[in-house]
Parts: sequence; C-alpha cells; structure tokens
Amino acid sequence: MRNSLLILGAGALARQIHSVVAALHETGCDYRILGHTDRYPTATTASVPVLGEDHVLADLEASYVIGVAAPSARRRIGEAVSGYGKRAVTLVHPASTVEQHVSISDGSIVMAGVRIQDSATLGNHVFVNANAVVGHDVVIGDYTSVSPLAMLAGGVHVESDAMIGAGAVVLPGRCIGRSAVVGAGAVVTTDVPAGTSVVGVPARQLVK
Repeated sequence: MRNSLLILGAGALARQIHSVVAALHETGCDYRILGHTDRYPTATTASVPVLGEDHVLADLEASYVIGVAAPSARRRIGEAVSGYGKRAVTLVHPASTVEQHVSISDGSIVMAGVRIQDSATLGNHVFVNANAVVGHDVVIGDYTSVSPLAMLAGGVHVESDAMIGAGAVVLPGRCIGRSAVVGAGAVVTTDVPAGTSVVGVPARQLVK
C-alpha cells in the first residue's frame, strides 16, 4: 500500500525531497507524492502538479512534509496545518548514518551524507541538509535548519527556529538560542543569544 504524501512548498528543497522519496522507495518505504502546494497553483515541479495553497491538505487523504528551509516559514506552515489532523512524516535518507539512541521527531528531514551520532535528539520539523554532522547528545529544537557540511559537536543545544549556515562549526557544549543565525563558515566558541546573528572565526555577533 503506497502512502500518499503532499509536499508543502515547491521550491528547491521541495524538489530535493523527490530524491529522498526515490531512495526510500528502494528500501521498501513506498511513498507516492501527490503533489506540492504553492501560491501559484498552475506551476509544476518534477512533473508533479502544484495542487493549490497549503489548505488543500485538509481535504486530502495524505500525510505531509514541509519542503521549505527557512525556519520562520517552516513554523508558519506547520502551525497553519496543525489543526487538519494529518500526519507529518519523517524522511531520513538511507545514505545517511543514524547511530543508536537517536530520537527524530515528526516532520523532520535528514538528507544524504548526514551523520547523527549517539543519543542526539531532533525536534519536530527539523531539516538537516547534506553531509552535516550532528554530534553525540546534541539537541536540536523544532523548525531549526542545519545547512550542508555544518558540524554540531557533542552536547550542543540548538533551540527552536535557528539557522545553522553551511560549513559552520559549533564547538562542544555551546548553546544556540532560539531564532539565532550562525553564518556560513562561522566557528562558534561561546553561546549565541536568542535572536542574534553571528559570523566569522571565531564567531562574533553581527552588528546591524
């Protein structure tokens, strides 16, 4: 029995989800993508139609996944559809490595090449992009996005709605506050307060 899946969004990440679903198909986990949602219902993505805006999920016999990388947008979509009674699926690419005692919550997406080490915890609707490393005992809050090649060392705590940039490194035990942004290539050596952006080596707060 194929599991019907609606992808909320039709941009770059939404297109990448097709490759995850195809890889999972080879392992016997058989999702059938019904389509995407977007504000422009005449668009198509990877030969799968855009069915309308997110509210079409309410009338479909389908599970869903959020195909948008920006944490604020992921939260907005997730909260908007939470009352529809639909299941948010968790997609873990079979070419990733997930060690023992790892917890990955509903709606999260783990791309190819990711390594998640022992006893890490991912919240709801977390997105971990290709070849990132999530160290042992790391905790990642809801709706956070971790970009390609980022490395979260052991015991790091990333709160909800944060964005970790490509190639960023967060040293052991550091805390990244809610809605914080760690710039690409930054090396975080101290805690990052909520709502702030840091860049550079070592990472320092970006002055606006």
